[in-house]
Order: sequence, then C-alpha cells, then structure tokens
Amino acid sequence: MLRFFTTLSCLLALAGPALAGEAYQFPEDQDESNFIANEVIATFYHELGHGLIDVMKIPVLGKEEDAADTLSVILMNDVWEEQAATEILTSDATAYALAAADPNATPDESALADVHSLDIQRYYAVVCLFYGANPDVRKQLAIDLELPAEKLDSCPGEYQQAADAWSAVLQGTEPGPDKKGLVMGPGQEGVPLADVLADEVKAMNEKFGLPEEITVIVADCGEANAFYSPSDKTITMCNEYAQDLQRRWEAQPK
Repeated sequence: MLRFFTTLSCLLALAGPALAGEAYQFPEDQDESNFIANEVIATFYHELGHGLIDVMKIPVLGKEEDAADTLSVILMNDVWEEQAATEILTSDATAYALAAADPNATPDESALADVHSLDIQRYYAVVCLFYGANPDVRKQLAIDLELPAEKLDSCPGEYQQAADAWSAVLQGTEPGPDKKGLVMGPGQEGVPLADVLADEVKAMNEKFGLPEEITVIVADCGEANAFYSPSDKTITMCNEYAQDLQRRWEAQPK
C-alpha cells in the first residue's frame, strides 16, 4: 500500500513547547512541526524493526540497531509516495546530522562501543539506502545530502541486498484472521504524538500480521528516548524525545 502525502498539520495540535508532565504539543512553525512528526515516524519504524525481530524470532547478523535502521528506510520507501518518503528520509537524516553536530555529544569510548553506530554513520547509511532504492529519481537528493560521490555506485546494490533480506525473513507476516498486530495503548486519543502514531499503526496492520500483539504508547520517560520492550511487547515513544528533537531544531544556526 502506498500512502499519499497529506499535510501533517492536520494531525498536529499547534501550541508552544510542552511543559514537563504534559503531553507534548507540536510547535507552531510548520517546518519544525513537520520535521518532528516525520522523525517520530522514522523512529517508530525503527522500533517496529526491533519488535518484528522479537516476535518473529528473526535471526540478526550484525548489529540489531543497524537492521532496524535499514527496515525504517525500507518502510519509508515502500509505504509512502515519493514526496512524502523523501520528506521523512530528509528529516531522519537531519536528525542524525543535528545529533552528530551537537557539541555536548562528542563521541567518546562509550559511544564507540555503543550498540548504535555513530550518528554520522547512521546519516550516511540511511541516505545511501534511500537513494539506492530509486537512484534514477533520487540522485540529486543524494548529492544535496552530500553523500560522497564514490559511494553512489554501491548504494543500489546495498539497498537491494537489504530489501531482499528483510523480505525473506518477513515471509508469512501477511495480515489474516488468525494474526495479531499493533494496537495503541488505551486513553491516548487526542494526544498529538499518539495521533501521529495511530495512523502508522493502522498502516502497518494493513502490511503485517504478527504472532503476538505489540502495544504502542506515548509516555513521559525521564529521558529523550524511544524504545521497544521485549518483556511486555511495547513500543514507547517518549515525550522527551520529541522535546529533544525540537531543541535540536531550534538550536541550529539561523
């Protein structure tokens, strides 16, 4: 199913920055709001990757975080029409670039040993994969996002390898009467972040049928994070994560 681009503002409650203990409210600036909403979607796809690996018992060769990043790009490409897919990918790449440029987050030994690749590595990886999925259309995007010229030739093969691998391990996940899926946690209707995620839950349930139910919630977490919990099969999007995206966006040089 390909989703057509719809202005994200119809999903966003426009207000000022959220206060601690309150549901996150999107900022009034439309570009800023779209960046945050797009990156929430990309991050949700990443966490869904962890969920699928868990409930489908998918073997992972290499870093699971890299595998989840890869699925996120595959879903952007497969689920959305070109304009919207490009906007989501650009927001995702921008989030990695902003994180990499954060002077308070200089990589140290702990970052080098982390389960995630470095932010700048993730930036180039998602740009390469997205370009590689449709190189004839996306070459200028890759150039604009400063993908090294010597990398362009290998990206289509890298995308195809990744798409084939995910397709193989997701055989049998088609929706059906005996399958389960994603559900939104109760009591979240009208919460702006949850409204964004609810549309993604609906779209993913049209694509995947699962052996176990995965619950999606928005919550205060005490940290800027989003995560999948295998113990209770839950994807959590933290209010603080959206707040941090907003902080990074607003800290960019004008």
